[in-house]
Amino acid sequence: MTQKTARRLAAAARAAVFLAAWMAAAVAARADSKVLEGVPAYLAADVFSAPAAPQAPPGLAAVCFAASDPLPALRGPTLPAMPQYEWWYGCSPTAAGMMAGYWDGLPGRTNLFDGDARIWFGDQDTGTRAMVASRAHITAGKENGYTYGDYHNSISYPEHQANPDCVADFLKTVDSGTYASNIAAGLRNFIAWDNPRTALPEGLPAQTAQLYVPFFGGTFEYDTFKAEIDAGRPVILNLLTAETETKWVGHSVVGYGYQDAMFQVKVATNYGAILDLTVGGFAVRDTWMNGTAFSEWVDWKENVFSSVIDAQGVEWWPFIDIRGASWVYDDGTPGPYDWMVTDAVTLYVAPEPATALLVAAGMGWLARRTFSRGRHGRGRRPAGDG
Repeated sequence: MTQKTARRLAAAARAAVFLAAWMAAAVAARADSKVLEGVPAYLAADVFSAPAAPQAPPGLAAVCFAASDPLPALRGPTLPAMPQYEWWYGCSPTAAGMMAGYWDGLPGRTNLFDGDARIWFGDQDTGTRAMVASRAHITAGKENGYTYGDYHNSISYPEHQANPDCVADFLKTVDSGTYASNIAAGLRNFIAWDNPRTALPEGLPAQTAQLYVPFFGGTFEYDTFKAEIDAGRPVILNLLTAETETKWVGHSVVGYGYQDAMFQVKVATNYGAILDLTVGGFAVRDTWMNGTAFSEWVDWKENVFSSVIDAQGVEWWPFIDIRGASWVYDDGTPGPYDWMVTDAVTLYVAPEPATALLVAAGMGWLARRTFSRGRHGRGRRPAGDG
């Protein structure tokens, strides 16, 4: 590369940084942010100056992950949890349980759970804890030699696999680990399930989808996530990070809000490039404790930072779709837990038939009444008649 070409590339990079900063300011002025359930959006943001040339932070090296490699089971550590749903025998069933709890609180969907699924309560026999992981699931894990639960049969529950009774069973979770490919179908089947142990007729038709990011050949990106939030639908986000040079780990969280151009992060790629990116943030229910050190990234100044918690107590993570690499220290020890999105699970729950019929009847009555008043009312005309 000639010096002239290098100067042109450097100038283009500076121009891109300037343009990104200008666009970020414009986005902030339009307040392009949203959090479900009326939680205020994060407003403050630090402004960094971009380095002349992106480079790896001192002491850190990028460890690559190939798109052809099999995704590991998603497995979350047993950490103190947030005030919503605590980690309970797996991050994926806990996240899926929160999704069910969200929809159970919406009009026409209150029969998803016999009780208030918006509240975290109970034990392995009762409440939302049993909804996420039941006694049969927990006992099967112990009897089959695992630290945590199992959806397979066990000595005490020989017919367990054919009779799932909790989210973790439907997701086929074993020892707190869940394959991402099981989440969408498992969540959909759980939503449609009628618990035979309750008098309430649970079970509603639902639509789910597993959407991969471009690195894995899909189309799910930040704008896709925003569209789900705008439609009032939280999303399960599955993420990866490197724990060591040879071990990748996964985690499932729920994203329920967004803030544009919130973070400036260094992102490694599997082709050796280090990118300085301005990315949006997402409001997260991570099944852990707010501000945990198990969520860290590297900013443009090469500093390691953790999640942001705003004045309303909402925790925010940077939305980074994986580019095939993660940070570890040069000596091979774990680097920052720079969680990056690999795929997402979306969910829509149809309202109860009686509610849907009531809404349809009400809309029909309103349409007939409007038409009648327009034709026969006191001088009123149907809309559009000028």
